[in-house]
Amino acid sequence: MKKQKKRFVLAEATLDQINRQLTVNMFVIGLLVMLLGLNTVHFMKEYNLFYGVLIAIVIFLLFLMIKSRKILKLKQQELTR
Repeated sequence: MKKQKKRFVLAEATLDQINRQLTVNMFVIGLLVMLLGLNTVHFMKEYNLFYGVLIAIVIFLLFLMIKSRKILKLKQQELTR
């Protein structure tokens, strides 16, 4: 009986798992871009410090997601060779 892994480990991932993670990653990037746009509109409308902080946080999270996507793409290219 094979025991299932509970979390994603990049070093042991198969091509199918990486493709699934890339799909999830793209979905999250899309959500973050939408959230960034909404926060920017609210910030321009109200000039509230809260929305300014939210914009900075979302930009940071977007940066991290794009970096993780690059790492996943490199691993995908490594597995397809």
